[in-house]
Amino acid sequence: MTNHVHFEQAPPKSWDQFEELCADTFQEEWQDAALVRHGRAGQAQHGVDIVGQAGAIWPIGIQCKRKSTWPVTVVTKKELDGEVAKAKAFKPALKAFYLVSTAPDDQPLQEHARTITERHQKQGLFAVVVLGWPEVVRRATRHQHVAAKHFGSYSTGPASPLLATWRASAAKLHLDDRELGISIRELIHDLIDFPAGRIVVRQQESDEVLFQIKTLQATTSRSLKAREAVLQLRDKLKVLRDREVAVAAGLRMLLGHKTLRDYVRVVWEEHAPLLVRSFVEQGLDPHFDVVTGLEKIRLYPPGLSADQSIAVFMPDADVGSIWRHQAHLRKQYPNVATDNVDEMPKPIKFRHAIPAVIRAVMSKLEEGVRLEYLERDQWLDMYAWRITT
Repeated sequence: MTNHVHFEQAPPKSWDQFEELCADTFQEEWQDAALVRHGRAGQAQHGVDIVGQAGAIWPIGIQCKRKSTWPVTVVTKKELDGEVAKAKAFKPALKAFYLVSTAPDDQPLQEHARTITERHQKQGLFAVVVLGWPEVVRRATRHQHVAAKHFGSYSTGPASPLLATWRASAAKLHLDDRELGISIRELIHDLIDFPAGRIVVRQQESDEVLFQIKTLQATTSRSLKAREAVLQLRDKLKVLRDREVAVAAGLRMLLGHKTLRDYVRVVWEEHAPLLVRSFVEQGLDPHFDVVTGLEKIRLYPPGLSADQSIAVFMPDADVGSIWRHQAHLRKQYPNVATDNVDEMPKPIKFRHAIPAVIRAVMSKLEEGVRLEYLERDQWLDMYAWRITT
């Protein structure tokens, strides 16, 4: 059984985006600032993707299931029974369990969930709730900024839907090169259609710290020691989130700026996954700034002088290959300039040089330098940045 809203808003393209929508929706529904995504794809989670609190009821587990919309697939009673069985192993014990899907609402399945709840009440176990896509949309669109983030058309300003959610753990993206390459191309087109669209980069570590905070707040006293422990975790969470926000902003610049996206889409297409992966993973890596044992080169924009250069650190072997490659080019093409990023060996260009330039551009923007000034001084002509020692 479906209703009109099921067709007005298409379900998200990926499971991650669907989970993000569910997290945002229930965070608003329950006014739970500490609601947290739990675990990751492929990881044993006891049937729980999101953990939240509604009033005094904690923990509530939410399982998100993205189903095919054509041909339409549904959640079966057997599938619900399996997820409920897994949820019984969640620690601490759940007070309620929601199975939320992109499938149509289904009255027999909801009746089955009520039957399970009635049986669980007698056993001292959790309530079970099943929500289909029309109900998810109804709840999401009650909250303007959630609807604007995920559907765009509900925004009072420029449409700013969520375009992609990329997950990572241990500073490594949960995408292989093929999927990353496709996601990059999709994002470029989506940012053309929705220039104010949003990209979310989320680390598993952030969700784990948030879950620790929630557990401490719910299960310990409000003693000074307990409050200090929570504050230490909140400080850790802020560092993780600051990295995620910075990486997402850099991705929007790289894939949304007309000049840069055309390079990524056409000139650098073959190497785009290496470039984007390097930028994201370096930005998330807490040890990336440790340069012990690395060698340094310097890069500067073509519109400025060498005394305004940035330092780029990389293994000695990579630095040596740059100089050998330059010597080879000078010998083979005496009249061609070789001291620029475009003439670097490709793996080094896309793994080290261009990610460093993107970070430099974003740093300038954070300092308040206007984008048009950077464009004037050729900061975005990344292929033309000069190399010096």
